[in-house]
Formats: sequence, structure tokens, C-alpha cells
Amino acid sequence: MSESFTPLIEKVDLLLTEFDELVTSGPHFKIVHRFHEPETRCLPGEQVGWVLLMHHSREHHLRLPISLLLLFDYLAKNRHRPQSATQIVAGMRANSFYTRHGSNVSIGTRQTRRISRTSVREYVKRIRRALQLCFTEAGLHLDPYAVLVSERTESNEIHYRLRATVEWIHIDRT
Repeated sequence: MSESFTPLIEKVDLLLTEFDELVTSGPHFKIVHRFHEPETRCLPGEQVGWVLLMHHSREHHLRLPISLLLLFDYLAKNRHRPQSATQIVAGMRANSFYTRHGSNVSIGTRQTRRISRTSVREYVKRIRRALQLCFTEAGLHLDPYAVLVSERTESNEIHYRLRATVEWIHIDRT
């Protein structure tokens, strides 16, 4: 084979490797927490500012309101444990990160959202629509149902799980 094809073959190999990683691990997201206290880790009072899809070293904004950002953050933190709507709501209500969300913001507006068991299903639909828009913008041919997965149990209860890699970025309060 001619050496002039070597760069092309290397590029194709890289694209195939990236595709295999997307299929096995799912997409990669960055979740940005604002109003972070320096030298701490994800404390109550921080605000989930936004979610970014990373693809080809580019950031693509996942357009979500606060309630969906909170649910996405919770699902990301618990992505290795599928949970029912009841478990999700109980987990969020028991976690002071979500109950005191955004209290480091000095504007005095309420940053928390009360998520109910019945709203989880609708919120999951909305997150999937936002994922689809973001995937299209990024030129990714991914199924949002394969990224935010619904798994049925023996009793037909649905458990939700985010199939992705995630990293958290913290922006300090000062």
C-alpha cells in the first residue's frame, strides 16, 4: 500500500476508535457547578450551571432548565445504579446538595425545585428531547433512549440510568 494513504488510514482508525468508545461508554458530558467554595467538593449551596456534551474537542450546550439540570446531575452521580422514580425522588430529597441547591447565590431567588415521583417520567422525556437536539447539533447519530436508558423490572417498574461518562467542573464563588 502506498505511503500516501497512511495519514488517511490513521484518521479512519481514529474515527473508528472514537465510534467504538461512544457505543460502549456512551457520550461524554461535563457538568459545571457554579458558586463553588474553593478547596471543597460538591457541597450544598453550589448551583448546577449547565451541562456540556463533549465531541471532537468541542462543547455543545445541553439546553435544560434548573429542574432538568438537577435531575441530570443526580442521574449522572448515580449512573451505575438504575433507579425508579420513587428512588430518585427519595435520593434527591435526602441529599442536601439538591435541597440547598444554589444557596451560595446571593440574589435571594429560590434555586431548588421540588421534583415529584410523577414528574420524573415527564422530565426524562424532556431531557431526551434536549439530548436529541444536542446530538443533532454535534453531528452525532446517537439515540437519546440509549443514553438515558429506561429498564423494566420484573414487576414492570421502570428504572432510569444515564449511560455516559461524566466529569464535573467547579467554578469558584469568588
